[in-house]
Amino acid sequence: MTPLFRNEVITERNGGNLGSIRLAQPLSAWWITLGALAIGIGFVTFGVLGSVTSKARAAGVTVPAGGSLGIVAPSAGVLVASLVPEGRFVQAGQPLFELSTERQLGAGEVSDIVSQQLAARQSSLDTEQRVRVAQTRERRQALQERLDSLKAEAGQVNDELALAQRRYGLAERSVKQYEALQGSGYVSSAQMQQKQEELLDLAGRINNIGRNTIQLQASRRNVEAELRALDMALAGELTQIDRARSSLVQEVAENRSRKSVVISARASGVLTTVTYRVGQAVSAGQVLGTVIPSGSEHAGMGEMEVQLYAPSRTAGFVAPGQEVLIRYQAFPYQKFGLQRGRVSDVSATPFAPSELPPNLASTILSNAQQHINGFNGNEALYRIRVKLARQTIDTYGKEQPLRPGMTLEADLVQDRRRIWEWIAEPLLAVAHR
Repeated sequence: MTPLFRNEVITERNGGNLGSIRLAQPLSAWWITLGALAIGIGFVTFGVLGSVTSKARAAGVTVPAGGSLGIVAPSAGVLVASLVPEGRFVQAGQPLFELSTERQLGAGEVSDIVSQQLAARQSSLDTEQRVRVAQTRERRQALQERLDSLKAEAGQVNDELALAQRRYGLAERSVKQYEALQGSGYVSSAQMQQKQEELLDLAGRINNIGRNTIQLQASRRNVEAELRALDMALAGELTQIDRARSSLVQEVAENRSRKSVVISARASGVLTTVTYRVGQAVSAGQVLGTVIPSGSEHAGMGEMEVQLYAPSRTAGFVAPGQEVLIRYQAFPYQKFGLQRGRVSDVSATPFAPSELPPNLASTILSNAQQHINGFNGNEALYRIRVKLARQTIDTYGKEQPLRPGMTLEADLVQDRRRIWEWIAEPLLAVAHR
């Protein structure tokens, strides 16, 4: 088919007199494109390589790692003496406080009245002991004199017996001589009979002396037995008096304890947080102070740790080994930075508000209400112990040691995830179901 127009006409109309159409592209458009591309790449890189940290917030205080010993008033009374200044090192058993528990009556203080009665009983016992000892001494002296007299008399009897036995021997020889002379007719029967009678008299005298000797020995044994019985009786009476005196000493000690109580340290350490002054009334069970155990006077307060208290919704994923970022209220983190530590222990059961340490309960609860969202003060709290990386804070070039009872808030680093994992977490959760 033959075209209506020639090819030259069509070519002329397409070309035109002004030439071909061209779109202008300014130089800034290229930079904008490159910038958008770089930003997109950056977002993708950040999403792949970046991470998000999951944190839980808790509040707490610093405490000695070795614990602390509260000095508790055993009974109600008035503090009459604080024997050791706060901050001093004390030895185990060293008196710290004196508490007056005295009661008043119309006639005066009860302990003074009882003390007078006890003193009168003590004086009576002393008098009784002196009387018993004096009576026994006099009786013993009389018996000893009687015993000495019997000994002297026994010596005389022995001498008399020896003399009588000598005379008896002489008389016996004389009788034998008279018997020989009587056979020769030189001695009459009457003379012989007289000599025999003399011999018999001497024998009778010897027998009498022997009876006297036996009587003296029996008297001597009786006196010695009386002396032994006297000593035993005195020992028994003195034992009874000593027993009564021991009971009296116990009553005196009990009376003094009712008048005042001296409270001593149960372990060596540093005395801190003395909460009462002399003259103030103290109720039974109230904490007068705290002793932080320490091995020596130069060891200071020892190593500190942080105890965090968190409700169950915060403590659910807390585990030993997690990193902790700490902000001490005494050292603002804006100036001195965040301090670090690691979780060392999590309590198995929560603490009710009434079960918190008495000297820290109010501080812990108020700090938790201030820094934990939704805490109402009646919730049970889990205790989280944190081992500190440093025991001091660098303040303007000076190392400031941590002290017990410093309040703080902390973030517990529980989990770190890539951003893409966080974005894709709902999908991953659905996939794992």
